[in-house]
Amino acid sequence: MADAKLGGARPFAPFEFVIAMRYLRARRKEGGIALIAIISFMGIMLGVAALIIVLSIMNGFRYELLSQLLGAQSHIYVDVRGLTEPEIDDIEQGLERIPGVLNAGPRYEGQALFTANGQTVGAQVVGIEPGDLADIPRISAIPAGDERYGLIDGTFDTFGDGNHGGDNILIGRALAARLDVGPGDQITVLAPTGSSGPFGTVPRRKAFTVGGIFTVGVHQFDQVVTFMPLEQSLLFFAQDGPLTIEARVQDPVEIGAVMVEVRRAVGSGVAVYDWRDQSSAFYQALQVERFAMRLILSVVILIAALNIITGLIMLVKNKGRDIAILRTMGATRGSVMRIFLLIGMMIGAVGALSGAALGFAFVLNIEHLQNFIELLTGVDPFNPEVYFLTRLPARIDPGEVSFAILFGLISALLAAFPPAWRAARLDPVEALRYE
Repeated sequence: MADAKLGGARPFAPFEFVIAMRYLRARRKEGGIALIAIISFMGIMLGVAALIIVLSIMNGFRYELLSQLLGAQSHIYVDVRGLTEPEIDDIEQGLERIPGVLNAGPRYEGQALFTANGQTVGAQVVGIEPGDLADIPRISAIPAGDERYGLIDGTFDTFGDGNHGGDNILIGRALAARLDVGPGDQITVLAPTGSSGPFGTVPRRKAFTVGGIFTVGVHQFDQVVTFMPLEQSLLFFAQDGPLTIEARVQDPVEIGAVMVEVRRAVGSGVAVYDWRDQSSAFYQALQVERFAMRLILSVVILIAALNIITGLIMLVKNKGRDIAILRTMGATRGSVMRIFLLIGMMIGAVGALSGAALGFAFVLNIEHLQNFIELLTGVDPFNPEVYFLTRLPARIDPGEVSFAILFGLISALLAAFPPAWRAARLDPVEALRYE
């Protein structure tokens, strides 16, 4: 009766779990692997926790970096050169109707030389409608007492006022420092192209007033970008219309689905690209760094899982008599194999879930840990004057957490497979000799 019961049991029957748990809890003198199981559990737990913590911090830095970079520039670009004004208006209205698109507007971009106080610096001029400029989160009126991002010593009130948009422009903080100018100062702008004269082409030049100084927290952006009213920029560069219709989206990181709708809305005859094409080298570097760090930390989990192989090989050796008894009672090779696989899966599951809990606890309390280290050492481990951030950023990604937990489980299962397969291949007589 017992033989028939064991031989006909379904896969992962209750008795397999009972035996696996008994072997896992058994002390060393009883032929168990408690100590090695604890070491394996600790290794997987710390590996999964490290993977979650490091990837969360990298996601935090990535988010802050992209927020600064994408907080001031557009996310989607539609080339409208050669199109008529009604066609441009239709494209702009079509973009604003797409779910996920926050706003869209015409732009003109050109290169110019800026001269003041004996200094000459090349920079990019972005012609933009005043209303569209106010919609850019990183270039808006700064909160009281916070001059990290936004408009400094100036407002949008005078931007766009006057004939052809007026003569007020906005320049970045780094560019203002190089030219030694501030709000209200005069600055001369020279266009690379101009009108033809008896002595050749004369560059077009005009004096503008610095209406405000902005900063977005990215030095390269603050150094090379300036904003001019769109109508004034078209007049200054002698252009008939804007170069692009640019749009901002709600989630620029996950922009793929929106891009599909944008291409469908503008048609196949118009060139469309996004910020990833504009900053392809930067975007690829972020992706490679993310993949490399995930790969390195995954190796840590694999090394921890190798301890399971050692423990199960010892367990198979110590439980040779038990394997023989199970086989003579009717347990199949599959049942024996599943028992030892369950041991590895239990170690991996408890270790991975505990590691996830530890990783969550660390990330959610990272600010308190930073304060504790500062109190203990007297040194700020994350000085905002050096890193330009007030705290260590960390963002938990459910996808990364799922990957860490699944990788821990799969690693434990793969590590348990060789000794489990060896145990299943033993016949009752050989199992007695194997012990």
